[in-house]
Amino acid sequence: MWNIIIGIAFIIGGCSGNFVLRGTDSSGALMVVGAGLIVWGIIQIATTPNNNQQ
Repeated sequence: MWNIIIGIAFIIGGCSGNFVLRGTDSSGALMVVGAGLIVWGIIQIATTPNNNQQ
């Protein structure tokens, strides 16, 4: 879940142009990393077994 939240923050920061990926000075790269975090978070949620079923 935290991956998705951080990914959204990275995308918003990259779109604003005020934040860049460290070492690259690229806001586009920050948005790509954010998108990757969102995808990873969705995969984690999808593959986690649901223990609340009764």
